[in-house]
Amino acid sequence: MIEAGKMDRPATIQTPTDSVSSLGEPILTFATYKLRFVSLNALSGGEAIAAMANESTVTHKIRLHYCDGLLPKMRMIIEGRTFEINSVIEIGRREMHEVSATEVLDE
Repeated sequence: MIEAGKMDRPATIQTPTDSVSSLGEPILTFATYKLRFVSLNALSGGEAIAAMANESTVTHKIRLHYCDGLLPKMRMIIEGRTFEINSVIEIGRREMHEVSATEVLDE
């Protein structure tokens, strides 16, 4: 288990919402779902290669205390950087989540 002191980065978890533009066209926006402290780790070369076998562009592993309702369609904003969630794994019995995520570089 990860120590609480290692989860030292504030993160905003966002959920996608459907909105309508001024022209009446549907657009995708994001709304804040929850605020959490997380640990953020870039995958090493070997981990990245192994992760790419299952998920095409995983770049980071994020850990946080259990967050009810956390889904792969969501994203996280950590220190001004955007991460799309690829998968969410529950660790223990509602103790922690381990998230595989891809950093969005062009936004």
